[in-house]
Amino acid sequence: MKTHFLRPRDVPELQIWAEVFIFTALALGLPVLFNAQDPFWTEGGFSWPVLGPLLVSLRYGFSKGFISILCLLVGQLFLLQANILSPQSDFNINAMIGYIIVIMITGEFRDVWERTNQQQSIQLEYVTDRLETFTRQYHLINSSHDRIEQMLAGHTLSLRESLQAVRTSIGLLKERRLDSAAQKIIDLFVEYGSLERAGLYKVENDSVLEPPLASIGKMSPIAKNDPLILAMIEEKELVSVKDEKASPGISKYHMAIPLIDVNNTIYGAILVERVQFFALKNTTLTLLAVMAGHIGDLLRHEITNPVMTYEESPYFIRQVKRANKEAKRYNIPSQLLKIKANNITDKSTQLMSYLSEARRGLDIYLYDDKNQVLLLLMPLADELEKAGFIARMNTWCKERTGSTLAELDIVIEQQLALPISSDDIKRLVSLS
Repeated sequence: MKTHFLRPRDVPELQIWAEVFIFTALALGLPVLFNAQDPFWTEGGFSWPVLGPLLVSLRYGFSKGFISILCLLVGQLFLLQANILSPQSDFNINAMIGYIIVIMITGEFRDVWERTNQQQSIQLEYVTDRLETFTRQYHLINSSHDRIEQMLAGHTLSLRESLQAVRTSIGLLKERRLDSAAQKIIDLFVEYGSLERAGLYKVENDSVLEPPLASIGKMSPIAKNDPLILAMIEEKELVSVKDEKASPGISKYHMAIPLIDVNNTIYGAILVERVQFFALKNTTLTLLAVMAGHIGDLLRHEITNPVMTYEESPYFIRQVKRANKEAKRYNIPSQLLKIKANNITDKSTQLMSYLSEARRGLDIYLYDDKNQVLLLLMPLADELEKAGFIARMNTWCKERTGSTLAELDIVIEQQLALPISSDDIKRLVSLS
């Protein structure tokens, strides 16, 4: 082991005792050589012999220092008894006791600080070990995060954001026909579904027609009896190789995604021959299925104003049916609220108009300004989001009118979590 003179804990035991002997011998012998008449410095001045045990005590602690001072005193007594020192040398017992006490005190202080340093060293070693562990874990997590970012780079799995992107993209098209919108649609599915080879086909009379209207990669000819295509036509929903509905048989497709409107009419299909493996999870499949349904409605029907009038109630009903279908099939939460002003005043009219304007991105309103009835469809909203919206309504009311909803006699007549029955939808949208 490599040692250092200034680190006593690293010094071998044999070397320690050698240093104790040397310091004690020097403290005993040098005064005899240079001041034999008064080796104890009893006549005055500093008692230099005590310096040797003092150094030992400071370096190696109480026990070694105490042994050194005792050896020094015994040695001095032996020299007196052997007549090596002059007979007039005075052995001052009080001074000797004082030297012993000084050595004991310095040795004890050294031991205290040594124990303190050892405890701090142990704590430092523990903290260093924990830091190394945390550092390794951090780098592992950071590496995993980077890999996930690479896998998901360029697209988001947010259902809300994807539906907003679908509405925006389809709404910007000059012609909302399947053939003219085909490339835009396939691009959306490539972005959100990580498709590598897929084609968009027209469907007539439950038959997929070639050639593809748009594609990513080179598509092979369609196998009419492919189990995945047959399952898609029969079930009228997205089917993947994970589904038991695709058996029996072996399909060359990974997914079959129908473009289906709210009336369960299929008029387009996306057949996926190759997709990144991580995209075959339930969240991504649900995302693609919901996107396909919304694209179907947007292409088959006109894009309606998110704030509708009473005359546009059929369009509102269709949107409710779409959300109701998604709640049944994919367990996607949506909320439906009916708000009514029982006492029509200027303040209530002002607030109802404001509520119809302060909508979230995907929310759809049906507003009857004559009867002061407001229907709110909140797609992708759970019970917590609904409660938050109701709380914000009370805040808006207080800020806008200086009165609460209760004071204005504005009530939430109904609040329903989808899915609900068709009769409930019709009864709710009657606005009576």
